[in-house]
Amino acid sequence: MSARHSTVVITGAGSGIGRATAEAFAADGWDLLLVGRRDGKLKETISGLTNPNCASFAALDVAEPGAMHHAVQDFAAAKGGIDALVANAGINPQRANALTTTDDFWDETLRVNLTGTHRSCQAVLPFMQKAQSGAIVTLGSIAGQVGMVDRAAYGPSKAAVIEYTRNLALDFGADQIRANCVCPGFVVTDINRDWLEALPAETYSQLIGKHPLGLGAPEDVAAVILFLCKPGARWITGVDLSVDGGYTAQ
Repeated sequence: MSARHSTVVITGAGSGIGRATAEAFAADGWDLLLVGRRDGKLKETISGLTNPNCASFAALDVAEPGAMHHAVQDFAAAKGGIDALVANAGINPQRANALTTTDDFWDETLRVNLTGTHRSCQAVLPFMQKAQSGAIVTLGSIAGQVGMVDRAAYGPSKAAVIEYTRNLALDFGADQIRANCVCPGFVVTDINRDWLEALPAETYSQLIGKHPLGLGAPEDVAAVILFLCKPGARWITGVDLSVDGGYTAQ
């Protein structure tokens, strides 16, 4: 019997960094469970993969109690285990300061970005513990590492994800489970493109100037995520890694 393929669960896989990550893992020969809120977007991701047959999907809300557990359990049973999780699902619904951030947007930002990450990790950890092996990559942000204007909810939610990931690394290292947080800078995704193009020319130029290597593409982040889930990263855990074109070097 041939050895099974490595398996990965990727949340927020319908677009942007999540979609690029799915493409990277598929090209590397993994079996994928793609998670997102909209099944149409997940199907689009699968149709663009080099081998669409390597992927299945589950349309759900990562922060909903029990939702991730059931999807992961079915995937693990079908594939023989879970080797990696990419907890990418996240939102930034309102760019506002502490006075103008609404209660609804505050609650929803933390619910998806932090609670959704937590429940995704909870779903995969028992399978990784059983195998005494696994890699978890969470998605933070440079907004969780340095202060930014009008990120009163988003920045703290991502800072919390960074700290949560450090705790995962310490709590489950004895089980040979690694946990790392990737913190992207400004990446040109479908969601961000309209916002970037609407910026005044001077503001856009200043933003570019803060990235010595320029703005990033989803593929730039996906390549790092894939590396952190592979054997070459076997001695890396508890790290918040800036993938930001040099933004945080200043």
